[in-house]
Amino acid sequence: MLMTRPEPVTLTIRLDDSPRYRGSVHDDEVAKRMGYRAALVPGAFLYGHFSRLAVDLWGRSWIETGAMAATFRRPVYNGDDVGIDAALDSDGNRLALAMHGPDGQLVADGWIAPPAAVPAPALALWPMLAVSDVRPAIGDGRQMVGLRGTTAGAVLTQDDIATSRAAFAERHPIYETQGLAHPGFLMRRAMFEVNASYRWPGPVVLTGCEARHFAPVAAGMRFETSSVISETFERRGKNYVVTEELVLADGRPAALFRRTQLYTQRAA
Repeated sequence: MLMTRPEPVTLTIRLDDSPRYRGSVHDDEVAKRMGYRAALVPGAFLYGHFSRLAVDLWGRSWIETGAMAATFRRPVYNGDDVGIDAALDSDGNRLALAMHGPDGQLVADGWIAPPAAVPAPALALWPMLAVSDVRPAIGDGRQMVGLRGTTAGAVLTQDDIATSRAAFAERHPIYETQGLAHPGFLMRRAMFEVNASYRWPGPVVLTGCEARHFAPVAAGMRFETSSVISETFERRGKNYVVTEELVLADGRPAALFRRTQLYTQRAA
């Protein structure tokens, strides 16, 4: 199915004014006080921008059953000009992605795979847990693998979809004419639910993710997330946690994410 490669994309990445950013490193004022030249762009934004090439190439069918992965190598700052291009992978079945910053350095890479109908996970293995006042702490010495996240669950509105599209400066007509949720929206929404399920000792940074889509998502559908911590590890003195997240739309699997995050370990 990889008959061609998409045209390179160039864009200026600008953060939206989400209240979640205020007081964090994703806030220009705070980031500059910390010594950065501007707010740091969350990895979820870079992931969402990678999806542009997949949709340009395969359209709605990729939104329905495509797959993608991304690794975030270096900081990207609010207002940076970036370029994204793709080349045929060595196995010929995927496209390798590369994002370069304004200085030409590689800031993120990954791959996209063409649409493919694959079996969705069995729902019996993915329970939906209601939000609780008791949230397990990350990095407190307990065995974290197997801890499940919670979901607030909500019916998506047209405003939810439109606001996300604006946040990604997404102008592809398929989203507006067909009312579909942007891939970046799905992962950001799932990430917010998962991260809110735990008590973190400090800032959390997304370093990589993989995604598989099973069905499109649109306004009027009920969005829920079932998640679990599947792995923890330490690398070069830094602590990481891996979560797997199944997104349901009206009770049916819509996407499966596997995300790796760096978190600050509380001092002993």
